[in-house]
Amino acid sequence: MRTVKKAKNKQKYLHFSMWFILLSTFGVGGGILFLLFAVVPIEQWYVDRGWSQYRIDNVMKYYVIGWVVFGFFISFLYYRYIVKVKRYKWAYTLVISSILLCGVSFYYFMNTGSGVIQGSQGEVEKGDRFTFGPYPEENDLAALKEEGYDGVITLLNPTLPIEKPLLDKEKKNAKNVDIELHSIPMLPWVGNNSDSIKTVKQLIKQDDKKYYVHCYLGKHRVDVIKQVINQELDETYKVNFMQPTTFERGNLYHANKQNILFGPFPTDEEWFTRIKRAEVKEVVSLLRPDQTKWLDQEKQVTKEMQIQFTHIPMSKNPSVQEIKKIGDELLSRKQKVFVHNFNDTVPIEKLHAYVSWGKFLSTTPNHERMRTIGARVIVGFSPTASERNALVTSGIESFVSIDPKANVTELYKQALAISQSKQLTYISISDQATMNPLEKMVTGLLLGSINGRETLKNQTLTNGTTIFLDRNMVIGPILSKEEYSSFALSNGVAQLIFLYSPSVMSEADMQEVKSIAEQHAIPLQIIPMYPGYEEQLVPALNNENGLNYIMTAPDLIPHVNEFLGHF
Repeated sequence: MRTVKKAKNKQKYLHFSMWFILLSTFGVGGGILFLLFAVVPIEQWYVDRGWSQYRIDNVMKYYVIGWVVFGFFISFLYYRYIVKVKRYKWAYTLVISSILLCGVSFYYFMNTGSGVIQGSQGEVEKGDRFTFGPYPEENDLAALKEEGYDGVITLLNPTLPIEKPLLDKEKKNAKNVDIELHSIPMLPWVGNNSDSIKTVKQLIKQDDKKYYVHCYLGKHRVDVIKQVINQELDETYKVNFMQPTTFERGNLYHANKQNILFGPFPTDEEWFTRIKRAEVKEVVSLLRPDQTKWLDQEKQVTKEMQIQFTHIPMSKNPSVQEIKKIGDELLSRKQKVFVHNFNDTVPIEKLHAYVSWGKFLSTTPNHERMRTIGARVIVGFSPTASERNALVTSGIESFVSIDPKANVTELYKQALAISQSKQLTYISISDQATMNPLEKMVTGLLLGSINGRETLKNQTLTNGTTIFLDRNMVIGPILSKEEYSSFALSNGVAQLIFLYSPSVMSEADMQEVKSIAEQHAIPLQIIPMYPGYEEQLVPALNNENGLNYIMTAPDLIPHVNEFLGHF
């Protein structure tokens, strides 16, 4: 009897072990393949359609949950219909296959030289003392040693299961190559990396040795170290950063030479990619005291990122005096500041207008007769006497009437003059047909595109197709003469940036662009595409809140898009 019971227990243990081994190995091995060949392509598909990373992350977690559920379902079928009925030949075949699958998948994932991983890696950026890039294999370490590097600074974190074996391998490879390895663990995205940053500061100051600095992909954590080196040594490793103008919860605007940023409450991802990487020194929160959940969250985040936090609660319906008081306080700051509420655009637009123009519209009507743009301009039908008085009370300084027979060039010149004069203006129209085009034009000049992702993405022009990158940024081919009106003027392009390449364009081409832009009064900046042209392009784009159209030869568009795509 005891022998029979012992045999049954042994059988139960065997069955459980086979089920558990298949569940764990299939879950890990299949999960890696699912990640590389399903999740990554699906995520890229969402990116290509303009989804924000926050939205993508919220969707992708369901794919992961789905895989976990699928893994348990497969293991249940395996146990119920194979193990439990003692089909051992199939049971052993499947569990051995699952173990092999897990081993091969894990090896493939840990091989950083694979095409899937390399496609996500950042580029190697060389400097006099510091070079930045992705994870180096043993042959890369040998090459660094041969090139005269004194050591490697690895930011991999052994507390992350996927990075620990890579770090162990790197330690072994560094010993084989005989190159000094400094392990300074950092957490990606938001994490308390203060101790690691202190260690980096001490290391870079104690000698003049040459180092290769890397994390896994050579992007986010590496950028933090670039900033540390730039601050501590006054080196030229400043991160080429272009401030994105769109957040998950709304638009982001800048003023005062980009020292003041205005926007909504950032997502977890945006705190790092939009705020930390922009070298913001202070976060000014306008959240009300009752919004405790978000206040507590950002206090913790800013503490972890070592960014000063200031709470200036703003009323739900702030008065003119309150807007001005906060605006004056922001203008007194000497450091880069990010100012936000949750996602209420009206007070943010008023603050932005006050900091930019020194004034704003206190009331902002938005209905079919009148549409307000950025708390600075109203487009509407001829106001009645009482409406006119109310508009003056709200801050309107100038009334401009539009000739119903005016062509698009004349409309653009008037709209441009208003944006350049910085006068709070009411633009009076006489027909509905003028309302939408004029609103689109003025918005483009002041704040960027209206629904640009739908209207400006993949738009076919005479010389090629446009690429929509952000609220204030479109790349495309050189415009034909007609398209200066039909495309640039009608969309309210605030700045044309012509990337001129002498190798594929003539002097006559450049002169023609200058001449046509001047005829239409479109602000134009010409940047020759010599090595290092990017150093001029990024500041030019960062300097304009309105819509920028970057145009160049069709063959060069992919190159420009690839460069700007890094941001």
